[in-house]
This record gives sequence, structure tokens and C-alpha cells, in this order.
Amino acid sequence: HFVKVRQIIKDLVERLEADARAERTQKDWCDEEMKSAVEMRDEQQSKVEEFTAKISAKEAERAQLEQEIAELSKEIAALKKALMEATELRQAESAENAKTVTEAGAGKEAVEYALQVLKAYYQGASLLQRSSYDPWVATNSSRAGNTVGDLAPEVFDTEYKGAQDSSKGIIGLLEVILSDFDRTGTTVDAAEVTAVGEFDTFKDENEGDTSSKEGLVETKEGEIEDIEDELVDLEGDLDNAKRLHEESIEELEGLHKQCVAGVETYEERTANRQKEIEALKEAHDILENWQS
Repeated sequence: HFVKVRQIIKDLVERLEADARAERTQKDWCDEEMKSAVEMRDEQQSKVEEFTAKISAKEAERAQLEQEIAELSKEIAALKKALMEATELRQAESAENAKTVTEAGAGKEAVEYALQVLKAYYQGASLLQRSSYDPWVATNSSRAGNTVGDLAPEVFDTEYKGAQDSSKGIIGLLEVILSDFDRTGTTVDAAEVTAVGEFDTFKDENEGDTSSKEGLVETKEGEIEDIEDELVDLEGDLDNAKRLHEESIEELEGLHKQCVAGVETYEERTANRQKEIEALKEAHDILENWQS
């Protein structure tokens, strides 16, 4: 009977030792898988934080660029409005100057003609020449006894030369007026040239500033497009990191149930099994050596 019992004990010890080796292999596998899953969880968590931070930074950068574009757009609109208003004022001023010059020219021509007429008269030939009129003497007289010769008008003995003294004042005044017209035309022409130069300078500076700001807007809009492309990639990376993070957590939960959760730990189970094996071996030795 002892032989049979000893064989049973021997078989049981071998089975327990085989179980211990199998659990050792399982423990090593669990440790490796748990380590890998934890590293994956931590790595993906780090990536989630990294991509989230990058997305926030890119969104802030985009918002800043959008604000700068809005400010530049306002400045561009103000520049264009200023140029439009300056152009309207310049056109109105130019039209007024042209009208003034035309009127001054017309006035100058009229005064020059008047002076020509007056000078031709007062400084030229007399309005009337001395009369050589000889009255006709009738043989018969009038009822009053006057002959035709008696009734004839008196003959002037000097030439009529007009109001020479007054003419000097009139001509002098017209010459002053002529000078005013001439000066007006010259002054307005010069002012027009100056105004055109100032307007052209303002226009060139305005359009240059506008072009520069529009270039900045175009550049910043391109930067926003690049940022939006980067955001698409970052959001894809973030979604992928979140998915892998969730998968690693699920894997850890499964490994916990498989490798950790239970009535006793691996160390406790190993220790209890070892005690059982030692007890069985001791019983086997007792039965094998009970006659010695």
C-alpha cells in the first residue's frame, strides 16, 4: 500500500511543480505585457499632452494673425478713403484753378482790347478834324430877315481830342486790372503745379503704404493657411494618440484581471504551493523510509 501512496504523492508533486513552472512562465509574460502596456499608456498620454499644447499654440498664433489682418485691413481702408477724398479735393481744386485761370485769361484779353481801343483813340488821331464847312448863302432871307448864312452853325477852330486828363486815370486803372489778371493767372498756375506735386507725392506714399500693407495681409493669410494645414495634421495625431492611449488602458485592465486580480497574489500562491510540495515530499520520505 505504501508503494501506491508514494506513487500518488510523487505524481502530485510533479504536477504541482509543473504548475509552478507554467505559472512562472505566465508571470513572466504578464510582467512583460504589463510593462509594455504601461509604457504605451504613458507614451500616448505624453503625446496627447504634447499635441494638445501644440494645437493650443497654433490656434493662438492663428488668432493673433487674424487680429493683425483685421487691423491691417482697417488701415488699408483708411488709406484708400484718404486717397479717394484727397483725389476728390484735388479734382475740385484743379477745376476751380482752371476756371480761375480761364476767367483771368478772358478778363485779361478784354482789358487788353479795351486798352488798345482807348490808347488808339487818345494817343492817335482825333475824333473830329477841324471843320472846313462853308455855309451856303441864299439870296433870299427868312421871314425874320436872316439869311441862310445867318442861320448856319458856328465852325470850331480847334480839333476835338476827347477828355485827355480823365483818360489817363482810366487807362492807368485798366493797366492795374490787367496786371492783377496777369498775376492771378501766374499765381494760380504756380499754385496748381505745387498742388499737383504735393498730391502726386501723397498719392505715391499712400499707394506704397497700401501696397505694403496688402502684401503683409497676403503673407499672413498664407501663414494662416499653413497653420490650418498643421492643425489638421496635429488633430489627426491627437486623435490617434487618444485612441492608442485608450487601447493601452483597456489592455491594462484586461491584464489586471488576468494577471493581478484574484483571491491571492502570485507570490502568495507560489509560497502556498511550495509549502504543499515540501509537505508532500516529506510525507513521501517518511513512507519510503518508515522501516529504516
